[in-house]
Amino acid sequence: MDDPAEKIRYLLKNSGIGNFNQETRWIISESASAQQAWEIAQRRAAGEPLQYLLGSAPFRNLMLKVDPRVLIPRPETELLAQWIIDRAPGNGSILDLGCGSGAIAIAVATERPDLHVTAIDVSRDALDVAGENASIYKVKNIEFIHSYLFDAIPLVKFDIIGANLPYVTDEEFPLLDREVRDFEPRLALTAPENGMALIRKTIENLPHHLLPGGSAIFELSPPQAGITAGLLGNAGFKTAILRDLCNRERFVCAMTS
Repeated sequence: MDDPAEKIRYLLKNSGIGNFNQETRWIISESASAQQAWEIAQRRAAGEPLQYLLGSAPFRNLMLKVDPRVLIPRPETELLAQWIIDRAPGNGSILDLGCGSGAIAIAVATERPDLHVTAIDVSRDALDVAGENASIYKVKNIEFIHSYLFDAIPLVKFDIIGANLPYVTDEEFPLLDREVRDFEPRLALTAPENGMALIRKTIENLPHHLLPGGSAIFELSPPQAGITAGLLGNAGFKTAILRDLCNRERFVCAMTS
């Protein structure tokens, strides 16, 4: 088999990579040589995410730098960003809680340059990646803060808070796809209390961090949607559950009265 593309395609297909044709094209197009392409393909066949191997991942209108310090942005999270972009008041203030690579914050800031965006993460490594991505797109209306949830901003309030926090349970973690389980940062994936610890903590503090008329949106696992809506309702919020592109209950919105 002399054709490098055919060799890679055969390797990926026999390694169980479902989208082997498209991934072969990406690897070939992003590699400087046939040898480099083959080395990337071997790592991909061993389960390493293609986005880490190529160093980038798409998100809305962006091509973001990603590496094992951050989660790979998911397509469903683009809906969360869209909700914020559509709902944010003019010149409003936005908090991206658990910003990771900066996907939500940078998408919102670039598509709504009138907004002031604050992006928080507990991981300094993630904030480094997010800062690099913001620099690539020359974004000026984002402030990055190292913090565990609201700890570093106890008195600050926002028009909208978007929270894409760790929500995978410890029991679910060993069952994740190997390219998630073995390569993406566990800190950004799992949370105690059946995956609800950080969501509960955020809801407890939410009334102190939303401006009058403010709102919040949580991305989570579908089985957690009803539980989260109930907690928000008990905290005095109006709630709505939104579905993702696969019709799963993926987001819970909270609106102040």
